Amino acid sequence: MAPEFVYAQFPLISISILIPLIAAAIVFFTSEKLAKPVSIVSSIIVFIIASYMLLTYDPSGYKIQFYEKYSWIPQFGINYEVGVDALSLTMVWLTAISFVVAFIWSTNIEKRIKEYFVAFLVLEAACIGVFVAWDLVAFYVFWEVMLIPMFLIIGVWGYAERIYAATKFFIYTFFGSLFLLIGVIGMYIYNYMENNVLSMSYFDLLKLSLPHNLEIIFFLLLALGFAIKVPMWPFHTWLPAAHVQAPTAGSVILAAVLLKMGTYGFVRFNLPWFPEASKYFVPVMFALGVIAIIYTAMMAIAQTHIKRLIAYSSVSHMGFVTIGTFALNTEGVNGAIITMISHGLTSGALFLAAGFIYERLHSYEMKDLGGMAKFVPVFATLFMISAMASAGLPGLSGFVGEFLALLGTFKVSILTAALAGLSLVVGAAYTLWLYKRTMFEEELLTEEKKKEYSHLKDLNTAELWSFLPLVIFMFVIGIYPKWWIDLINNTTTFVLHKIVGG
Repeated sequence: MAPEFVYAQFPLISISILIPLIAAAIVFFTSEKLAKPVSIVSSIIVFIIASYMLLTYDPSGYKIQFYEKYSWIPQFGINYEVGVDALSLTMVWLTAISFVVAFIWSTNIEKRIKEYFVAFLVLEAACIGVFVAWDLVAFYVFWEVMLIPMFLIIGVWGYAERIYAATKFFIYTFFGSLFLLIGVIGMYIYNYMENNVLSMSYFDLLKLSLPHNLEIIFFLLLALGFAIKVPMWPFHTWLPAAHVQAPTAGSVILAAVLLKMGTYGFVRFNLPWFPEASKYFVPVMFALGVIAIIYTAMMAIAQTHIKRLIAYSSVSHMGFVTIGTFALNTEGVNGAIITMISHGLTSGALFLAAGFIYERLHSYEMKDLGGMAKFVPVFATLFMISAMASAGLPGLSGFVGEFLALLGTFKVSILTAALAGLSLVVGAAYTLWLYKRTMFEEELLTEEKKKEYSHLKDLNTAELWSFLPLVIFMFVIGIYPKWWIDLINNTTTFVLHKIVGG
């Protein structure tokens, strides 16, 4: 199944990468007052470009669209090669909307304001680059560049234990990147030995027919790199620390975008490159996925810190992406991709909610909260919608992806689907408990707290405009999922073609 390459008449993808970098330079060399407006405007332009590509993308057949290819280091077969299929494009769109939200929200930054926005702008360019690169050198460069600004965002603008959290994030993810690098270089060398061709092109490496043992080794190398980024159990321990210490906008991007790079890697590389190894490791990946779903859901329900609860819930949701992906059928992979999009929206909104609560009451501990709903009704409504979408309420985005992932898994393993399905009850329990404990239970408030709450202000304009795009698309995906499924269906077919054909 050969892809069709539709060359870009105008280099929209390269422009989407360059705009944040140009904005970063402007912010760095100009007045501090310009930092936020320049960042917001640049992110909105990128979002408009991403939305245009999403709406004009042709989902018929399998095509790499808006494709650009330029010679870079020809003697080593390395090119600047970018483009999008439906998987890439949905991730670029999710990245774009998430950064718009993060920039609009970032109103209370008081130290190193220019550096803060520069870090986020460089991070945006790197994230887009990861999702659009078809040359493995470019992919790896973007993958590594992304670590530096995120490390700084946590380490400089985070909370009390930010250095520990940032260091742990960097060590884990850099360690995973080394496995990824070894795997990619191994594929490059093997391709040269077999075909006497030097190429880092994704599609050239896709043509390789690997011996079984070598395929297993390469699968494991890439899987380790991606599993740490997801993060899958038992590599998840860096995530709660990173989320708890990161500033609100940092948590939004970490949950909505960076975690998706790991699951994106499994769908993009492991399944089509290593079809036999993917089938071989289905029981292992199902087991790891179910453990992640159940164990971290139980951990979430035991938390009293809002951000730590949401962090554990993210690992649980990524467990659904894992089992959907390794169901190795259309329903499962479609469900995994839609769950990735939905989780980006819902987790981003939940971390905004946590940030709102902290900015008003200066605590993430649920024992200090309760009874907020009647004082901040607009926030309480948007928080409720986000929580229900995260819990998988029909009519909202969370239901669609998890239902398809479970359906695909059910066709392969009834036991795995049953265990994952039962854990949805726990997921609903911790989500409802989080909402109840923060928004209701006014009777637990002391008189002093009631006086404090009487001065609470509801969402301001910037906060409202941060929430609204995420909530709107929770409804859009939940009410009309067919458009999104039709969009990704042929990409899923391509991802699975070697597995199904084999």
